[in-house]
Amino acid sequence: MIKPKEVKETREADVFRFLEREFEGTFIEELIPGILHNFANPLNGIIGRTRLLQRRLEEAIRKTREAFPEAERILSEDHAKLLKDIDLITHESDRLFDLFKHVSGKFYAIGDRNIQQVNISELVENEIRFFDFYLDFKHNVKKIMDLDGDLHDVSGSPADYSMFISTWVRYAMEAMRESPVKEFFVSTTRRNGHVILKFQDTGSPLPIELKEAILKGRPGQGLKDERASRLLLAISLVRKYDVTFEIGHEAGINIFSVEIPCKSVGMRKKAVRR
Repeated sequence: MIKPKEVKETREADVFRFLEREFEGTFIEELIPGILHNFANPLNGIIGRTRLLQRRLEEAIRKTREAFPEAERILSEDHAKLLKDIDLITHESDRLFDLFKHVSGKFYAIGDRNIQQVNISELVENEIRFFDFYLDFKHNVKKIMDLDGDLHDVSGSPADYSMFISTWVRYAMEAMRESPVKEFFVSTTRRNGHVILKFQDTGSPLPIELKEAILKGRPGQGLKDERASRLLLAISLVRKYDVTFEIGHEAGINIFSVEIPCKSVGMRKKAVRR
């Protein structure tokens, strides 16, 4: 028999889950842009002031040396320490700004479902940099990127490509969990009017049923692995852009290639956002 207290606790849990889903529903589209905007203003101010301080300090030291050449020996060590400190502050400010760019780039991409022209190299680089927030990926996985900076854009939604790339990286991370060597390689190239996006990792091979589901466009019914089901869902997001897939496994390395046509696939082009 269920006790009144248990009924109350169940109702409260249901209410909390409902409100939690409501909050999550507004998080990316409404809250994240505001959070990023509020962080950007003080961060830009810090970076601007730091660089201004660096220039002013260098100028002040130059004038001091010119005015008191006889004190050069005494002042030089203190000046060097000051310049080193301000250089470190500037360097760390730039690092913080890079981190901010990767976070903002990820959330702007995942929240943009408009069909437009997408630079896959830029998107991939930001996705991989964003994954450094996963500490296991940052510290335990050797990452190699070979990205063509002169790729033609491809048509599609940044959100679709972002979700697909991040889901594949997560799958590779989990596949490498027990591997003695953890290496992840990603490249982009051009070939015959297509962009070729290739992932390689040293994780366990894809199950045969998952490989067939990807190559033959099957829904993957019967797959009990949640990771595999999640990957198939992500692949379904980009399949509509007339992409083709190649899957291989050589010398202990998984190879997964996606060939994306550069020309719009029956979709209206939209100007690239700058």
